[in-house]
Amino acid sequence: MSTPQGDVTIRAARPEDAADIRAIYAPFVQETSISFETVPPSVETMAERIAGNLASHGYFVAQSDAGILGFAYASPYRPRLAYDRTAEVSVYLAPEGQGRGLAQALYRMLFAHLAARGFHTAVAIVTLPNPQSAQLHERCGFAHVGSLQEVGRKFDQWHGTAIYQRMIGQADLHSAVRRVEASDTVALAQVLTLIQTSFAYMTGRIDPPSSMHQLTVSKLAEAAKDSWLLALGEPVAACLVATPLPHALYLGKIAISEDLRGRGVLRALLAASEALARSMSLYRLELQVRIELVENQKIFGKCGFIETARNAHPGYDRVTEITMQKTL
Repeated sequence: MSTPQGDVTIRAARPEDAADIRAIYAPFVQETSISFETVPPSVETMAERIAGNLASHGYFVAQSDAGILGFAYASPYRPRLAYDRTAEVSVYLAPEGQGRGLAQALYRMLFAHLAARGFHTAVAIVTLPNPQSAQLHERCGFAHVGSLQEVGRKFDQWHGTAIYQRMIGQADLHSAVRRVEASDTVALAQVLTLIQTSFAYMTGRIDPPSSMHQLTVSKLAEAAKDSWLLALGEPVAACLVATPLPHALYLGKIAISEDLRGRGVLRALLAASEALARSMSLYRLELQVRIELVENQKIFGKCGFIETARNAHPGYDRVTEITMQKTL
């Protein structure tokens, strides 16, 4: 899924973007001390870096009709295991991408990605002097926490660095929840896969079976038109469908990737749903949980939902689901 920034889209990088990313990065290596690399990486090496960072920390690009205008990525801060919740981050823009707020937009997406994966701290290393980069990082919530003198030698000169630090948290998750449009077929396919994977454990546990077995991309597109399909992550790692009812905002198809559970992602989705409900002058959230899924009932109870009704599916003479509501 992607997030629009004017006429530019922020999306996850792909290894096939390597040539465009290298074209942006190479002048920083060849002509400036902003990067401490002295030889630009090859396209093949850049593709390997993108693939590696995507798998571990995250890599995003700003894409326009004319091409890629910038990129941001996170990488391990230090190799020791105790540093594994800290990431070093970097952002680079092409000349035509500057002055458009793209660096902030790239960082926002990157921070949300890191937050969803349990990272705690972001560190940025800025070569001195670089007042433009210093101002950017301060606008993005970083604090200058120290400087090192003469730690890099390039172009026959010694260069110092400034260290900037920013904490990663729930606010980054909340700001990253967004609506999936009916026309975004890539995101819809990701949502479908996520729901099918997340609901698979219900097979054989609940009766009647989940309606997810009848779900298709076209049905999700219809839901995106008539309701609000909220999602988080690139690719989509969490989602729900929010449907306005006369008395409440109904939440269905809540799905979260297994590796992100217990990291505040559900609360971020619910916070976005609460804001949406209030904007519609609705002051309750409502959802339904199958009677067999006691663990889910407990999870939503911890999020402020209480049982308001017990229901039976058509053709059943026993309770099959519980209605739960949260008053806002």
